[in-house]
Amino acid sequence: MTARDVAALHSVAEELAGELLARPLLERILSRCTELLGCDAGSISSVDEAAGTYRKEAEIGVTCQSGRVFPLSEGMTGEVVRRRGPVWFDRYADVVGGHLDDAESEQAVIGVPIEWRGRIIGACVVFGRPFDADDAELLRGYARQAAVALVNANSHEAAEERARLQAAGAERERLLVEVQGLLDKGLVDLNAALDQAERVAPDVISAHLRRARAEAESTMTEVRRSLGAAGHSPLEDRTLEDALRDELAWAQRARGADARLVIAGAPVPLDRALAEHVLSVAQEALSNIVRHSGASTIRLGLVYNSAALALLVQDDGRGFELAPDDPGLGLPRIAELASSVGGSATVESVPGWGTSVRAGFPYQRPTGTDPERVEVLVVAAQPLTRAGLSRLLAWSGETVSVVGEATGADALSTIHAQVVVVGPDLPGQAELIGRITDADGGPAVVAMCAAGDHRAVAEALLAGTHGCVEATADGPTLARAVVAASRGESLVPDTGVWAGRLTREANPAKLTPREMEVYALLCQGLSDKMIAARLTIAVKTVEKHVGAVLRKTGARARGELIARRR
Repeated sequence: MTARDVAALHSVAEELAGELLARPLLERILSRCTELLGCDAGSISSVDEAAGTYRKEAEIGVTCQSGRVFPLSEGMTGEVVRRRGPVWFDRYADVVGGHLDDAESEQAVIGVPIEWRGRIIGACVVFGRPFDADDAELLRGYARQAAVALVNANSHEAAEERARLQAAGAERERLLVEVQGLLDKGLVDLNAALDQAERVAPDVISAHLRRARAEAESTMTEVRRSLGAAGHSPLEDRTLEDALRDELAWAQRARGADARLVIAGAPVPLDRALAEHVLSVAQEALSNIVRHSGASTIRLGLVYNSAALALLVQDDGRGFELAPDDPGLGLPRIAELASSVGGSATVESVPGWGTSVRAGFPYQRPTGTDPERVEVLVVAAQPLTRAGLSRLLAWSGETVSVVGEATGADALSTIHAQVVVVGPDLPGQAELIGRITDADGGPAVVAMCAAGDHRAVAEALLAGTHGCVEATADGPTLARAVVAASRGESLVPDTGVWAGRLTREANPAKLTPREMEVYALLCQGLSDKMIAARLTIAVKTVEKHVGAVLRKTGARARGELIARRR
């Protein structure tokens, strides 16, 4: 390489600084290298070997259809990638699958790979006079500059996209928090007004007011829980103690109770996920107090021990007979939240004497307790719906991780997930589910359907979804459906219409009596483990029977079997 060549390369390198847009940089590089080689035409393409395509990024002097994408089986770029090095022809017409017209095809052509860290990320091609190995060596010097340009430009574009998404997300979360505050305040004021009216109203009216106040309290806690999940984390810019004080202030406003926070021990810096779970348990316990207890005092204690954090929530309300399986009291939810981070929770309640919730959270989770997380893509029409579903999953305490949000299945080409959650607000929901499930090796699908809309459930299941969840479901219910779908299981709403139908219908698939039993339970949405427990047989035996049912009925998936019973 001559001193003139080196000087030209240094000049191009200097021009790379400060320029972050790909096309001006690549056109500048092309201009310099064609000038140095005594030519006046060339092109630079980016290569995606994983996808088997390349894209024309810049060109001068030829009609190479800049911006279009071509398969790597065509054109000069395809030749360069196949040979993994420089290649030249005396006539472009000899190139397989060339893209120039007949007049331009009589030119000689040379191409070299643009490489970055052992990968071919593009190709630099020049047209004109006959070329040789010396020309190839010189062109490779420019290709190295083009590699820097492509990498810098791609990094800049990715950073700009991240910044745009972060700004949009911040604005979305700000609006959600504002909506949450307005609704929370309005419902608290409504509850207070109903409480005051109840004290002075005649008995006949008081009964209606009590029901209205109970409904307002229920709505208040559900709105708070749902919008709180859809907004930003309460620990985004404050400590756990500050967040707990705010929760107590909310409970005091809603219940009119004397609410206090007691902290013991030297505070220990907590992992963000652990602190959020502690807060979620406290929120669940306080919501139960507001909705059910009628308490006049609430005490919340936070004790920092040597190896674990203890949380205590007490009230002097009416208490209850312990019924841990009653989801209305939120007790399973509290247990799930604590156990998901290696902790435990107990509840003690005496009718007429109040309730105590005690939970312990180890600072360090035991080795091997972190299960593999299920990656989820949330697809919904409205930003608020996508945000809400994402936060419900993120705060569910289950092993799920939201990897992206989108408005349609097109996102699957760039965002890879094990399960896709399809929102209830999408027009043509069943068609979208079909597009996703038709792809070989594609993700499982969980559909959100309006409560009680059995037709929507049936259509979604016929389209191939692995499970359906009613739009009124909470985070843990949605997360459990996602985890089940990732395992190939189907969960559907307990509509009460699946059971008992098979016994009244013909058996054209000629299922055995045991297969009929499995079929009937499967159509109720039971998992393999639940069916095994119901029939007192091994899970492996259930799996064998499910396989036989699918084969004999010709169904593609468990969900389709359920939909056929509509």
